[in-house]
Amino acid sequence: MSESRNEPHPVTRPTPSTALEPLRLEPLRAWRFVAGRVSTLGAVTSPPYDVLEPALVRRLTDSDLHNMVRLILPRDSDLGPSRYDQASSRLTAWQRGGVVVQDSRPALYVYEQRLGEDFLCGLIGAVGLDPTGQVVLPHEDTMPNWVDDRFTLMEATDADLEPILLAYTGGGAASDAVDEARAGVPWLVADSENGAIHTIWRIDSPATLDAIAADLARHEALIADGHHRYAAYLERRRREPDRPGTDFGLAMLVDHGRHPLSLDAIHRTVPGLSLEIVSARTPQGWQVTPGRRQDLPHRLSVYDGTAWLTLYRAEASAPTKPEVSLLHEELFPAWGIDASRVGFHHRLADALEQASGESAVVELDPPRLDQVLATAAQGARLPQKATSFGPKPRTGLLFRTL
Repeated sequence: MSESRNEPHPVTRPTPSTALEPLRLEPLRAWRFVAGRVSTLGAVTSPPYDVLEPALVRRLTDSDLHNMVRLILPRDSDLGPSRYDQASSRLTAWQRGGVVVQDSRPALYVYEQRLGEDFLCGLIGAVGLDPTGQVVLPHEDTMPNWVDDRFTLMEATDADLEPILLAYTGGGAASDAVDEARAGVPWLVADSENGAIHTIWRIDSPATLDAIAADLARHEALIADGHHRYAAYLERRRREPDRPGTDFGLAMLVDHGRHPLSLDAIHRTVPGLSLEIVSARTPQGWQVTPGRRQDLPHRLSVYDGTAWLTLYRAEASAPTKPEVSLLHEELFPAWGIDASRVGFHHRLADALEQASGESAVVELDPPRLDQVLATAAQGARLPQKATSFGPKPRTGLLFRTL
Protein backbone atom coordinates (compact mmCIF):
# COMPACT_ATOMS: atom_id res chain seq x y z
CA MET A 1 0.00 0.00 0.00
CA SER A 2 1.25 3.47 -0.75
CA GLU A 3 2.58 5.55 2.14
CA SER A 4 0.94 8.83 1.16
CA ARG A 5 -2.22 9.83 -0.64
CA ASN A 6 -2.92 13.27 -2.05
CA GLU A 7 -6.23 14.58 -3.32
CA PRO A 8 -5.69 15.95 -6.83
CA HIS A 9 -6.71 19.34 -8.15
CA PRO A 10 -7.32 20.52 -11.72
CA VAL A 11 -4.39 21.82 -13.72
CA THR A 12 -4.85 25.53 -14.46
CA ARG A 13 -3.13 26.90 -17.53
CA PRO A 14 -3.41 30.16 -19.43
CA THR A 15 -5.46 30.06 -22.60
CA PRO A 16 -3.04 29.51 -25.52
CA SER A 17 -2.89 32.10 -28.27
CA THR A 18 -3.18 29.46 -30.99
CA ALA A 19 -5.55 26.55 -31.28
CA LEU A 20 -4.29 23.25 -29.89
CA GLU A 21 -5.25 19.70 -30.74
CA PRO A 22 -7.77 18.47 -28.13
CA LEU A 23 -7.06 15.65 -25.72
CA ARG A 24 -7.87 12.48 -27.64
CA LEU A 25 -8.14 8.87 -26.50
CA GLU A 26 -9.01 6.79 -29.55
CA PRO A 27 -10.40 3.23 -29.67
CA LEU A 28 -8.00 0.49 -30.77
CA ARG A 29 -7.96 -3.22 -31.49
CA ALA A 30 -5.93 -4.31 -28.50
CA TRP A 31 -3.93 -7.51 -28.25
CA ARG A 32 -4.39 -9.84 -25.27
CA PHE A 33 -3.26 -13.26 -24.12
CA VAL A 34 -5.51 -16.28 -24.69
CA ALA A 35 -6.40 -17.94 -21.39
CA GLY A 36 -6.09 -21.48 -22.71
CA ARG A 37 -2.61 -20.92 -24.17
CA VAL A 38 -0.87 -19.74 -20.96
CA SER A 39 -0.83 -21.04 -17.39
CA THR A 40 -3.06 -18.19 -16.17
CA LEU A 41 -3.70 -14.69 -17.46
CA GLY A 42 -2.19 -13.20 -14.33
CA ALA A 43 0.98 -15.28 -14.62
CA VAL A 44 1.97 -13.59 -17.88
CA THR A 45 1.63 -10.03 -16.56
CA SER A 46 4.27 -7.81 -15.03
CA PRO A 47 4.64 -4.46 -13.28
CA PRO A 48 6.02 -1.68 -15.52
CA TYR A 49 9.62 -2.13 -16.64
CA ASP A 50 11.07 0.66 -14.50
CA VAL A 51 9.85 -0.61 -11.11
CA LEU A 52 11.20 -4.15 -11.52
CA GLU A 53 13.94 -5.16 -9.11
CA PRO A 54 16.19 -8.09 -10.22
CA ALA A 55 14.67 -10.61 -7.80
CA LEU A 56 11.17 -9.93 -9.11
CA VAL A 57 12.37 -10.18 -12.71
CA ARG A 58 13.71 -13.64 -11.96
CA ARG A 59 10.43 -14.74 -10.34
CA LEU A 60 8.33 -13.43 -13.21
CA THR A 61 10.62 -14.97 -15.82
CA ASP A 62 10.23 -18.34 -14.09
CA SER A 63 6.46 -17.99 -13.60
CA ASP A 64 5.51 -18.57 -17.24
CA LEU A 65 7.40 -18.86 -20.53
CA HIS A 66 5.15 -16.09 -21.86
CA ASN A 67 5.51 -13.55 -19.06
CA MET A 68 5.67 -10.02 -20.49
CA VAL A 69 8.93 -9.33 -18.70
CA ARG A 70 10.51 -11.39 -21.49
CA LEU A 71 9.43 -8.66 -23.92
CA ILE A 72 9.74 -5.43 -21.95
CA LEU A 73 13.15 -6.15 -20.37
CA PRO A 74 15.48 -7.62 -23.01
CA ARG A 75 18.42 -7.24 -20.61
CA ASP A 76 20.90 -9.87 -21.82
CA SER A 77 23.84 -7.52 -22.41
CA ASP A 78 25.79 -10.32 -24.12
CA LEU A 79 23.35 -10.04 -27.04
CA GLY A 80 24.02 -6.31 -27.49
CA PRO A 81 21.48 -4.54 -29.73
CA SER A 82 20.15 -7.88 -30.93
CA ARG A 83 18.44 -8.40 -27.57
CA TYR A 84 15.65 -6.16 -28.88
CA ASP A 85 15.35 -8.38 -31.96
CA GLN A 86 14.94 -11.33 -29.61
CA ALA A 87 11.93 -9.61 -28.03
CA SER A 88 10.53 -8.96 -31.50
CA SER A 89 10.95 -12.58 -32.57
CA ARG A 90 9.32 -13.79 -29.39
CA LEU A 91 6.30 -11.53 -29.88
CA THR A 92 5.94 -12.65 -33.50
CA ALA A 93 6.01 -16.28 -32.39
CA TRP A 94 3.31 -15.65 -29.82
CA GLN A 95 1.14 -13.95 -32.43
CA ARG A 96 1.58 -16.72 -35.00
CA GLY A 97 1.04 -19.42 -32.37
CA GLY A 98 -2.22 -17.91 -31.13
CA VAL A 99 -0.81 -17.20 -27.68
CA VAL A 100 -1.94 -13.61 -28.12
CA VAL A 101 -4.87 -12.48 -30.26
CA GLN A 102 -6.13 -9.11 -31.46
CA ASP A 103 -9.60 -7.85 -30.64
CA SER A 104 -11.95 -8.10 -33.60
CA ARG A 105 -13.31 -4.54 -33.25
CA PRO A 106 -11.87 -1.25 -32.00
CA ALA A 107 -12.83 -0.28 -28.46
CA LEU A 108 -11.85 1.72 -25.44
CA TYR A 109 -11.14 -0.54 -22.49
CA VAL A 110 -12.17 0.14 -18.92
CA TYR A 111 -9.47 -1.21 -16.63
CA GLU A 112 -9.87 -1.74 -12.89
CA GLN A 113 -7.18 -2.98 -10.49
CA ARG A 114 -7.81 -3.82 -6.83
CA LEU A 115 -5.24 -4.74 -4.20
CA GLY A 116 -6.36 -4.24 -0.61
CA GLU A 117 -7.20 -0.55 -0.28
CA ASP A 118 -5.28 0.35 -3.45
CA PHE A 119 -7.57 0.97 -6.40
CA LEU A 120 -6.96 2.00 -10.00
CA CYS A 121 -9.69 2.66 -12.55
CA GLY A 122 -9.74 4.34 -15.94
CA LEU A 123 -9.78 4.05 -19.73
CA ILE A 124 -7.16 2.42 -21.93
CA GLY A 125 -6.86 3.56 -25.52
CA ALA A 126 -4.56 5.31 -27.98
CA VAL A 127 -3.74 8.83 -26.80
CA GLY A 128 -3.08 11.54 -29.36
CA LEU A 129 0.49 12.83 -28.98
CA ASP A 130 1.11 16.46 -28.12
CA PRO A 131 4.62 17.70 -28.99
CA THR A 132 3.77 21.14 -27.55
CA GLY A 133 3.34 19.76 -24.03
CA GLN A 134 0.26 21.95 -23.53
CA VAL A 135 -2.45 19.27 -23.62
CA VAL A 136 -0.53 16.17 -22.52
CA LEU A 137 1.57 17.67 -19.74
CA PRO A 138 4.95 16.24 -18.69
CA HIS A 139 6.40 17.23 -15.31
CA GLU A 140 9.73 15.35 -15.12
CA ASP A 141 13.01 15.40 -16.99
CA THR A 142 13.93 12.26 -18.89
CA MET A 143 17.23 10.43 -19.34
CA PRO A 144 18.26 10.01 -22.99
CA ASN A 145 19.55 6.46 -22.55
CA TRP A 146 16.21 5.33 -21.10
CA VAL A 147 14.30 7.02 -23.92
CA ASP A 148 16.60 5.34 -26.45
CA ASP A 149 16.03 1.99 -24.76
CA ARG A 150 12.24 2.27 -24.95
CA PHE A 151 12.32 3.64 -28.49
CA THR A 152 14.56 0.80 -29.69
CA LEU A 153 12.21 -1.75 -28.15
CA MET A 154 9.18 -0.09 -29.78
CA GLU A 155 10.97 0.01 -33.11
CA ALA A 156 12.00 -3.66 -32.92
CA THR A 157 8.60 -5.01 -31.84
CA ASP A 158 6.52 -2.43 -33.73
CA ALA A 159 4.36 -2.31 -30.62
CA ASP A 160 3.43 -0.33 -27.52
CA LEU A 161 3.74 -3.07 -24.94
CA GLU A 162 2.72 -1.17 -21.79
CA PRO A 163 0.49 1.85 -21.33
CA ILE A 164 1.65 5.13 -19.87
CA LEU A 165 -0.54 6.55 -17.08
CA LEU A 166 -2.32 9.88 -17.57
CA ALA A 167 -4.43 11.75 -15.04
CA TYR A 168 -7.03 14.47 -15.45
CA THR A 169 -9.93 15.93 -13.47
CA GLY A 170 -13.15 15.29 -15.34
CA GLY A 171 -16.31 14.04 -13.72
CA GLY A 172 -18.19 14.20 -17.03
CA ALA A 173 -19.43 11.81 -19.69
CA ALA A 174 -16.14 9.89 -19.94
CA SER A 175 -16.12 9.16 -16.21
CA ASP A 176 -19.79 8.21 -16.28
CA ALA A 177 -19.12 5.80 -19.16
CA VAL A 178 -16.38 4.13 -17.13
CA ASP A 179 -18.69 3.56 -14.17
CA GLU A 180 -21.53 2.38 -16.39
CA ALA A 181 -19.29 -0.18 -18.09
CA ARG A 182 -18.15 -1.53 -14.71
CA ALA A 183 -21.77 -2.42 -13.94
CA GLY A 184 -21.76 -4.91 -16.84
CA VAL A 185 -20.15 -8.28 -17.50
CA PRO A 186 -16.33 -8.14 -17.63
CA TRP A 187 -14.49 -8.97 -20.83
CA LEU A 188 -11.37 -10.16 -19.00
CA VAL A 189 -10.47 -10.99 -15.38
CA ALA A 190 -7.00 -11.88 -14.09
CA ASP A 191 -5.34 -12.38 -10.70
CA SER A 192 -1.65 -11.47 -10.57
CA GLU A 193 1.06 -12.89 -8.31
CA ASN A 194 0.95 -9.90 -5.94
CA GLY A 195 -2.69 -10.61 -5.05
CA ALA A 196 -4.23 -7.88 -7.22
CA ILE A 197 -7.43 -8.50 -9.18
CA HIS A 198 -7.54 -6.99 -12.69
CA THR A 199 -10.82 -6.55 -14.55
CA ILE A 200 -11.43 -5.17 -18.04
CA TRP A 201 -14.62 -4.15 -19.85
CA ARG A 202 -15.00 -3.00 -23.48
CA ILE A 203 -16.74 0.16 -24.72
CA ASP A 204 -17.51 0.07 -28.45
CA SER A 205 -20.89 1.80 -28.73
CA PRO A 206 -20.46 4.64 -31.28
CA ALA A 207 -22.71 6.94 -29.25
CA THR A 208 -20.77 6.33 -26.05
CA LEU A 209 -17.41 6.72 -27.80
CA ASP A 210 -18.57 10.03 -29.30
CA ALA A 211 -19.69 11.27 -25.87
CA ILE A 212 -16.32 10.30 -24.36
CA ALA A 213 -14.43 12.07 -27.15
CA ALA A 214 -16.46 15.27 -26.75
CA ASP A 215 -15.92 15.25 -22.99
CA LEU A 216 -12.16 14.61 -23.11
CA ALA A 217 -11.65 17.34 -25.71
CA ARG A 218 -12.35 19.89 -22.96
CA HIS A 219 -9.49 18.69 -20.74
CA GLU A 220 -5.73 18.39 -20.35
CA ALA A 221 -3.94 15.37 -18.91
CA LEU A 222 -0.87 15.10 -16.70
CA ILE A 223 1.67 12.37 -17.43
CA ALA A 224 1.55 10.56 -14.09
CA ASP A 225 3.79 7.66 -15.12
CA GLY A 226 5.68 6.88 -18.32
CA HIS A 227 7.67 10.01 -19.24
CA HIS A 228 10.36 7.96 -21.01
CA ARG A 229 7.83 5.91 -22.96
CA TYR A 230 5.97 9.07 -23.94
CA ALA A 231 9.23 10.64 -25.12
CA ALA A 232 9.83 7.48 -27.16
CA TYR A 233 6.34 7.87 -28.68
CA LEU A 234 7.28 11.41 -29.73
CA GLU A 235 10.58 10.23 -31.20
CA ARG A 236 8.78 7.57 -33.25
CA ARG A 237 6.38 10.24 -34.51
CA ARG A 238 9.30 12.54 -35.40
CA ARG A 239 11.04 9.82 -37.39
CA GLU A 240 7.94 8.46 -39.16
CA PRO A 241 5.49 11.39 -39.33
CA ASP A 242 3.61 10.02 -42.34
CA ARG A 243 3.11 6.50 -41.02
CA PRO A 244 -0.43 5.79 -39.76
CA GLY A 245 -0.53 5.26 -36.02
CA THR A 246 2.65 7.09 -35.05
CA ASP A 247 0.72 10.12 -33.81
CA PHE A 248 -0.73 7.95 -31.01
CA GLY A 249 0.60 5.87 -28.14
CA LEU A 250 -0.88 3.36 -25.71
CA ALA A 251 -2.16 5.05 -22.54
CA MET A 252 -4.42 4.68 -19.54
CA LEU A 253 -6.39 7.80 -18.62
CA VAL A 254 -7.65 8.18 -15.04
CA ASP A 255 -10.11 10.75 -13.73
CA HIS A 256 -8.21 11.36 -10.52
CA GLY A 257 -11.02 13.49 -9.17
CA ARG A 258 -13.29 10.45 -9.13
CA HIS A 259 -10.65 7.75 -8.64
CA PRO A 260 -7.64 9.44 -6.94
CA LEU A 261 -4.10 8.23 -7.50
CA SER A 262 -1.47 7.97 -4.79
CA LEU A 263 1.74 10.00 -5.00
CA ASP A 264 4.94 8.54 -3.55
CA ALA A 265 8.64 9.38 -3.66
CA ILE A 266 11.41 7.61 -5.56
CA HIS A 267 14.53 7.17 -3.46
CA ARG A 268 18.15 7.47 -4.59
CA THR A 269 21.29 5.39 -4.23
CA VAL A 270 24.30 7.68 -4.60
CA PRO A 271 27.74 6.22 -5.37
CA GLY A 272 30.60 8.12 -3.75
CA LEU A 273 28.45 9.78 -1.07
CA SER A 274 29.34 9.39 2.61
CA LEU A 275 27.98 10.89 5.81
CA GLU A 276 31.29 12.71 6.20
CA ILE A 277 30.72 14.48 2.87
CA VAL A 278 27.15 15.35 3.88
CA SER A 279 28.31 16.81 7.20
CA ALA A 280 31.20 18.78 5.71
CA ARG A 281 29.79 20.04 2.41
CA THR A 282 26.09 20.69 2.91
CA PRO A 283 25.45 24.33 1.91
CA GLN A 284 23.96 27.09 4.04
CA GLY A 285 20.21 27.06 4.52
CA TRP A 286 20.18 23.38 5.44
CA GLN A 287 20.29 21.97 8.98
CA VAL A 288 21.94 18.58 9.56
CA THR A 289 20.94 16.41 12.51
CA PRO A 290 21.79 12.78 13.47
CA GLY A 291 19.27 10.03 12.88
CA ARG A 292 16.32 9.51 10.57
CA ARG A 293 13.91 12.32 11.50
CA GLN A 294 10.64 11.94 9.61
CA ASP A 295 8.98 14.58 11.80
CA LEU A 296 11.05 17.47 10.45
CA PRO A 297 9.71 19.77 7.70
CA HIS A 298 11.17 19.86 4.20
CA ARG A 299 13.58 17.06 4.98
CA LEU A 300 15.54 14.26 3.37
CA SER A 301 17.57 11.55 5.10
CA VAL A 302 20.88 9.91 4.14
CA TYR A 303 21.94 6.37 5.16
CA ASP A 304 25.36 4.80 4.64
CA GLY A 305 24.60 1.27 5.81
CA THR A 306 25.36 1.96 9.47
CA ALA A 307 23.91 5.38 10.42
CA TRP A 308 21.49 8.10 9.32
CA LEU A 309 21.69 11.86 8.94
CA THR A 310 18.67 14.07 8.27
CA LEU A 311 18.83 17.36 6.38
CA TYR A 312 15.98 19.84 6.62
CA ARG A 313 14.92 23.42 6.02
CA ALA A 314 13.47 25.49 8.84
CA GLU A 315 9.88 26.64 8.28
CA ALA A 316 11.08 30.25 7.98
CA SER A 317 13.12 29.30 4.92
CA ALA A 318 10.66 26.78 3.52
CA PRO A 319 11.37 26.19 -0.19
CA THR A 320 8.69 26.42 -2.83
CA LYS A 321 10.44 23.68 -4.78
CA PRO A 322 10.14 20.05 -3.67
CA GLU A 323 13.11 18.53 -1.88
CA VAL A 324 13.93 16.29 -4.84
CA SER A 325 14.59 19.41 -6.93
CA LEU A 326 16.80 20.90 -4.23
CA LEU A 327 18.68 17.62 -3.94
CA HIS A 328 19.62 17.74 -7.62
CA GLU A 329 20.08 21.53 -7.91
CA GLU A 330 21.81 22.35 -4.60
CA LEU A 331 23.03 19.30 -2.70
CA PHE A 332 24.45 17.09 -5.44
CA PRO A 333 26.67 19.93 -6.79
CA ALA A 334 27.81 20.83 -3.26
CA TRP A 335 28.63 17.19 -2.51
CA GLY A 336 30.44 16.71 -5.83
CA ILE A 337 27.99 14.04 -7.04
CA ASP A 338 27.59 13.10 -10.69
CA ALA A 339 23.80 12.80 -11.01
CA SER A 340 24.15 10.48 -14.03
CA ARG A 341 25.45 7.73 -11.72
CA VAL A 342 22.54 7.92 -9.29
CA GLY A 343 20.25 4.88 -8.97
CA PHE A 344 16.49 4.96 -8.40
CA HIS A 345 14.26 2.79 -6.20
CA HIS A 346 10.51 2.93 -5.70
CA ARG A 347 10.72 0.93 -2.47
CA LEU A 348 12.95 2.24 0.32
CA ALA A 349 13.74 -1.32 1.39
CA ASP A 350 15.25 -2.06 -2.03
CA ALA A 351 17.37 1.09 -1.81
CA LEU A 352 18.61 0.32 1.70
CA GLU A 353 19.93 -3.03 0.54
CA GLN A 354 22.39 -1.10 -1.65
CA ALA A 355 23.74 1.12 1.14
CA SER A 356 27.44 0.70 1.92
CA GLY A 357 30.58 2.64 2.65
CA GLU A 358 30.83 3.32 -1.09
CA SER A 359 27.20 4.19 -1.80
CA ALA A 360 24.68 6.03 0.36
CA VAL A 361 20.90 6.08 0.16
CA VAL A 362 18.87 9.31 0.07
CA GLU A 363 15.33 8.86 1.37
CA LEU A 364 12.89 11.44 0.04
CA ASP A 365 9.34 12.51 0.82
CA PRO A 366 7.11 12.83 -2.24
CA PRO A 367 6.55 16.25 -3.79
CA ARG A 368 3.19 17.78 -3.00
CA LEU A 369 0.66 17.44 -5.76
CA ASP A 370 0.29 21.19 -6.07
CA GLN A 371 4.04 21.41 -6.73
CA VAL A 372 3.76 18.78 -9.48
CA LEU A 373 0.80 20.51 -11.11
CA ALA A 374 2.41 23.95 -10.87
CA THR A 375 5.55 22.58 -12.53
CA ALA A 376 3.53 21.09 -15.39
CA ALA A 377 1.41 24.22 -15.82
CA GLN A 378 4.54 26.39 -16.11
CA GLY A 379 6.09 24.11 -18.72
CA ALA A 380 8.96 23.38 -16.31
CA ARG A 381 10.33 20.00 -15.19
CA LEU A 382 11.15 18.27 -11.94
CA PRO A 383 14.30 16.08 -11.92
CA GLN A 384 14.04 12.66 -13.52
CA LYS A 385 12.25 10.09 -11.38
CA ALA A 386 10.85 12.71 -9.01
CA THR A 387 7.41 11.15 -8.50
CA SER A 388 5.75 7.76 -8.37
CA PHE A 389 2.04 7.95 -9.07
CA GLY A 390 0.08 4.79 -8.54
CA PRO A 391 -1.24 2.24 -8.58
CA LYS A 392 0.28 1.57 -12.00
CA PRO A 393 -1.47 -0.45 -14.72
CA ARG A 394 -0.26 -4.01 -15.08
CA THR A 395 1.73 -4.81 -18.21
CA GLY A 396 0.50 -7.69 -20.36
CA LEU A 397 -3.26 -7.39 -20.06
CA LEU A 398 -3.56 -5.24 -23.20
CA PHE A 399 -1.04 -3.94 -25.72
CA ARG A 400 -1.00 -2.17 -29.05
CA THR A 401 0.71 -2.84 -32.36
CA LEU A 402 1.15 -0.49 -35.29
